[in-house]
Amino acid sequence: MNKQDIMVALMNVEEFPTLPQVVTRIIELCEDEEVHVDDLAKVILQDQSIAARILKLANSAYYGYLRKVNTISKAITILGFDSIRSLSISASVFDTFKKIKSNYNFNRCQFWLHSIGVANISKMICIYINNRKDKEAVFLGGLLHDIGKLFFESYYNVQYEDVVREVTVERCSIRDAEQKIFNVTHDEVGGWLTDRWKFPDDLIHAIQFHHNLDMCPEEDILITSIVHIADHICRIHNIGSGGDILIPQINPIAFSAANLTEEDIQKISDKVPEEKENIFTFMAIMD
Repeated sequence: MNKQDIMVALMNVEEFPTLPQVVTRIIELCEDEEVHVDDLAKVILQDQSIAARILKLANSAYYGYLRKVNTISKAITILGFDSIRSLSISASVFDTFKKIKSNYNFNRCQFWLHSIGVANISKMICIYINNRKDKEAVFLGGLLHDIGKLFFESYYNVQYEDVVREVTVERCSIRDAEQKIFNVTHDEVGGWLTDRWKFPDDLIHAIQFHHNLDMCPEEDILITSIVHIADHICRIHNIGSGGDILIPQINPIAFSAANLTEEDIQKISDKVPEEKENIFTFMAIMD
């Protein structure tokens, strides 16, 4: 099997995982500076699964709002358009892959826990470097950075058992095992998948290049580097599973792009235990 075979399959697979039209519309509205809160709320209410999760999160300790939030319009006002976009995409992706039977050798619960961990740590890094404007973009990048693994295990579950076996027997990275079995890795497939979903370029690049910063377009190197660093920290804390037990080194490009030192990384890492409750809260709401 080669890279071209996987790409052709991804473009032509029957029952390809598509996101609901309402999510596409939510993304469009969230990027429209002129849109009214009530207009966005009407669209969100067309998908009760997304609406319910937004209300649950708005009323959870995750955001720490003291008064009860009982309308979508109020939730939008509190959370902001960027958070609403992130939550809508997150809920939709969760639901999309829930419909597809899982490979019993692939633990989706641990997969999502790792992904949510990387998402939250990405946001922590953004706040640490005083770059709050990108915190929702890096959250989504972290949440979906390994989405290519879900495509593999959903549509090539027999072959992905070989990947899992290779990791166990050879004690190699999951990317090395994917390269051996498929001749392509989950980060590349994740880039193709999110491109087909017509996600923003910065999100596609964060997913596609988080293991390969040298190839990332310069305009998106900061967001991608943050996700790259967050993945490293998340693995140190053993939050969920990234598919193997290895902890890859941080690429020097990431230190430069985020203007961080080893000491900064340690300071951020030291605060991760305080974030675990939020990670599990988000997991419970999405699941």
